Amino acid sequence: MRRNAFLGALLLALGACSRPAAPPAGSAGSPARVLVVGWDGASFRALDPLRAAGRLPNLERLLARGVRAELESTRVPISSAAWSTATTGKGPGRHGVYGFHEPVAGSYALTLASARSLRAAPLWRLLTGRGLASLVLGVPLTYPPEPILGTLVCGMLAPPASAYTWPPQLAESLRARGYVPDLEPWLEQREPSLAEALAQLELRERLLVERLAEPDWRLAWVVFKELDVLAHFSYGRDLLETVTPVYERLDALLGSLVAAVGPETSVLLVSDHGFTSYARGFNLHAWLVARGFAARRPEARDAPLPEGPYARRMADEWDQRLAELDLARTQALAWTCEGNFGSVRLNRAGREPGGIVTDADEGTVLVRIEAELFAHPAVVRVWRADELMPGAERAALPDVVFETLPDVQVFAERGLELEGRYAPPVPDHDLLGIFVAAGPAFAPGARVERLTLADLAPLVLHLLGQPVPLEMEGRVPLALLRDPRPPARVPEAEFAAVAPPRTGAVYTPEELEALRRSLRALGYGD
Repeated sequence: MRRNAFLGALLLALGACSRPAAPPAGSAGSPARVLVVGWDGASFRALDPLRAAGRLPNLERLLARGVRAELESTRVPISSAAWSTATTGKGPGRHGVYGFHEPVAGSYALTLASARSLRAAPLWRLLTGRGLASLVLGVPLTYPPEPILGTLVCGMLAPPASAYTWPPQLAESLRARGYVPDLEPWLEQREPSLAEALAQLELRERLLVERLAEPDWRLAWVVFKELDVLAHFSYGRDLLETVTPVYERLDALLGSLVAAVGPETSVLLVSDHGFTSYARGFNLHAWLVARGFAARRPEARDAPLPEGPYARRMADEWDQRLAELDLARTQALAWTCEGNFGSVRLNRAGREPGGIVTDADEGTVLVRIEAELFAHPAVVRVWRADELMPGAERAALPDVVFETLPDVQVFAERGLELEGRYAPPVPDHDLLGIFVAAGPAFAPGARVERLTLADLAPLVLHLLGQPVPLEMEGRVPLALLRDPRPPARVPEAEFAAVAPPRTGAVYTPEELEALRRSLRALGYGD
């Protein structure tokens, strides 16, 4: 669809669907508003000791009048899939995003994921279809930006020199103020500094307080990546000690945002996953070779990675893993790994260009892989991906997902041993993030043990007085609310959301290469 035609359809939908929504109970008849604050990588494992020491007073005040629960991430717990699940209410099988890379059809090549990889409507698109404005800032995988009713400032993977906002002209004014869509010091092969992170947080605070003072928005969803970035680069240092200054700055920022929106706004503080340190490693690539599911070429040698900067060496790792394998004798490949979760993708005939696993053989091969994984003492759970993540969007998904012991990190690298101990421990994601919420709709002190990321989008819609699409997998946690009446469920088509066009290049070749290197330097492999 051409751009003008798309905008025309968008405006038509807005005109047809701009009826006001009914406010939820407890809002005293005023239009309901929701502020979602994302601390990427936050965990109660880190928060609770800091709270006990009195170092997070604004979080403490939010908890005193609200609720808390553990928030379960996606399997694997990686920001791209996790935030996509949180903002759509659907799992990877329905929204199609599983990592930061996705396969090129008919090829073994991978390309960076983008907003166009998302096959489900995020909340701001649904709300646009209902005539409700959103303020979106810093959410990963929102580039290129889509037209919405409101403001969208893209987050991770947005090229800093691009038009990374909606409306487009906003990007230039943000650049003039020193704003960057994501911390990217690893492009210059240097460790991200605390000073840079704190400076960006200060700028984000000023921008958000300005924008939140305006009356037109109904949903504000903001994500701060600084915590996650510095946690990844805490290798060789105490993880909590490294990130404590960031937590303290985020707490001060939280206080400013809560004050800006007032007591009648529902505030949700969430994270896409947690963070911990791992004492041991499990090399999935080496394991597949050792168990006979992948075969090295006889002439392959365990040569060192190419010389040069760390980012460039890591950018070549996926291609080098493939190059050392005899794909004509390889049944399975290591797929996305993060924290103590790993995944396996079959080398399937008809899907991969050199695939050897036929439809008739698929079941037998999967049973063998599952049995071998279960037999390993570090593996605690194994899933078929189509059962764990149901849905039709399978292009970027694996075939098997597994979980290891809490201190065993799963990775996939060429030339390294199958497993071993780390000295010092390695920081990486884990499954459990945080959920803290307060506002007129929440019953202070109410408890549920655990929510999932897919529950967030239905909850936000319910707080805004909107029905919940039948297609969403998540559920509204009624036990946390003053009013336990369930939400109305309607077909998603009733939101009249207009999907943006998917044609045209997302990134220039130069941007693509720079972003690939960025991800690997940060610790995200293919």
